[in-house]
Amino acid sequence: MEFKPVVFKVNNQEYGVDIGLVRGVEKLQNIVNVPNSNPDIRGIINLRGDVVPVYSFRHHFHLEEAEPTDDTKFIVVNIDGMSVALEVDAVEEIHDIEDFMIQDIPKIIKSEDTRFIDKVVNFSGRLVLIIDIKNLLTEEESEDLQKMIEKISE
Repeated sequence: MEFKPVVFKVNNQEYGVDIGLVRGVEKLQNIVNVPNSNPDIRGIINLRGDVVPVYSFRHHFHLEEAEPTDDTKFIVVNIDGMSVALEVDAVEEIHDIEDFMIQDIPKIIKSEDTRFIDKVVNFSGRLVLIIDIKNLLTEEESEDLQKMIEKISE
């Protein structure tokens, strides 16, 4: 079975997300701050008439915020029935990955804080961490986001 991740960078570390879960890759646009929202949510964007929250991997990973560049992109995914824009430093490429290249994350690394890291791909000596979108947000975070979007959309 072949697996195709969209590979992206955050702070020079490579990550991937299954292309089947990606609705699109968008250029950086103006983010509207939403006071008192989840700290991992940078705000919201207007994506072709839809209100879409922007998720910051940098904040979630406790990294310093970086000035956006021409390479900064939003990877739009569907989480629990809602669109979420993942803010990344750069989108690298889409790879065809064979089964032998995929390994489970070592158990010693697994924790509540790393629940969203599903697998690791060894691609020509490069290790790419695969993000499990379904486990990116906790149940509470997902519910809070849905409520926020509903309020804003009213």
